[in-house]
Amino acid sequence: MYRFLDRPLDQLDEHLHFLVSAMRHWTLVTRAGRCACRALAPAFAWRGVNAALPDFAAAMTAFDREGKRWLRFGAATARTVSDDEAVLLALVDAAMRGERDAAQRIAATLVTEPALARTVTAVEWVALRFLQAPLAQRDGAPRQA
Repeated sequence: MYRFLDRPLDQLDEHLHFLVSAMRHWTLVTRAGRCACRALAPAFAWRGVNAALPDFAAAMTAFDREGKRWLRFGAATARTVSDDEAVLLALVDAAMRGERDAAQRIAATLVTEPALARTVTAVEWVALRFLQAPLAQRDGAPRQA
């Protein structure tokens, strides 16, 4: 978590940078009473990770509805990673590295026991989809492999 805390977004790897933006957008859209999946679908599709959207939404919903505490996200224009965003990035990073025990330990601090297994599984699927996706430059042009 500490390697992500207060870090400028533009210093994150592209997938994690995108996920912070998606978390922030999910929160804003959901709080406004709109469908987060519909709002996020174009960005996930452009990124080549549209298969990750249902699991991303499931994890975010678990954090929201079955969380042990309220999570706080930075404003859409914030340029650094907030405390709770850093915890979620550490969770995704552990899943990307295949460190299931670490992912479970982190998730256990965030969601109740009934939601734990499915939340970790959802995060693992998100991580897998992002690992399989090509990176894209932030200027919008796909990066050549």
